[in-house]
Amino acid sequence: MMRIFLPTLVAIWAVHAFAFVTPPYPVFLQASPTVLRTASQGATLDQHLMDLAQKFKLEIFDLDEGLFGFDSKDNRYGLEVVHTNIDVGNDGLGLVLTEMAGSPDGRGLVMVSKITGNAAKANPQAIHVGDTITGVMANDGVLKERVTAFNYDKTVEAIGRAKESSTDGTITLELNRLIKRLPVRVEIDDGSGHVQVIEALAGENLRRMFMRKQLKLYDERTRRFDQPFNTGNCGGDGVCGTCLVNVLQGMDLLNPKDSHEVFITKGRPPSWRASCRTTVGFNNVGGTLRISLHPQSELPEELSPGVKSLKP
Repeated sequence: MMRIFLPTLVAIWAVHAFAFVTPPYPVFLQASPTVLRTASQGATLDQHLMDLAQKFKLEIFDLDEGLFGFDSKDNRYGLEVVHTNIDVGNDGLGLVLTEMAGSPDGRGLVMVSKITGNAAKANPQAIHVGDTITGVMANDGVLKERVTAFNYDKTVEAIGRAKESSTDGTITLELNRLIKRLPVRVEIDDGSGHVQVIEALAGENLRRMFMRKQLKLYDERTRRFDQPFNTGNCGGDGVCGTCLVNVLQGMDLLNPKDSHEVFITKGRPPSWRASCRTTVGFNNVGGTLRISLHPQSELPEELSPGVKSLKP
């Protein structure tokens, strides 16, 4: 399965719940967004797990639809989405889940606190202590549930439904995993021998990085892709094509072009990228990226209404 590194909001998979955990299990409740307290069982948890729990925050996408997603409160960490398969035989799943945070409306943060048995043999990717289950699919091709921000009871019930629906003895889990974002060195070459360096983290958007550093990303003479007789930019919406950069080194550190970027860079050199659609350190890969700004300025045809991308 593909591993996708997401530094910010995690897209929700339309899946159902998973999880049979044999009591007694440790349960931690959260009385406030910042204070963790132990339930009456008096169970103790590894400090690493508690540190990870404190880094999670819940984002609400659509309150009416009940759509939620996790993010990291610590900018040094991002979220990785993991899909893996696990047997649901007579020996059980072999997962111990711990509710690290909870609320009266049934939301919570349930994390993997121990891995044994079948869970230790999950494939193609291993399950880690500190992962949180966000979706489950019974491999009958029908039952799919999302369990993002479900509390312990609702998560266990959903996993039970997936186990009962499985026709091949396995279920597929989707998990969110906090991982430390690797450093990316961004070098901006002005063509005259001067190089400006920005120390970034994997997952950052290139345009937002430049704007934050107050770099002159735009050449006011550059014609817009969507309005070829006008100049100015679209504010990062990915339609004007005026925030282009030329990648001199490190193309492998960038995300693949999406359909918008393919459209606005059609007919232009393959090393040109739209900075508003570009993520550095894609899939949490570190390294050095070297670029030059507003490459259109070097080509007269890019400063007139007949820009290359608009030609048939």
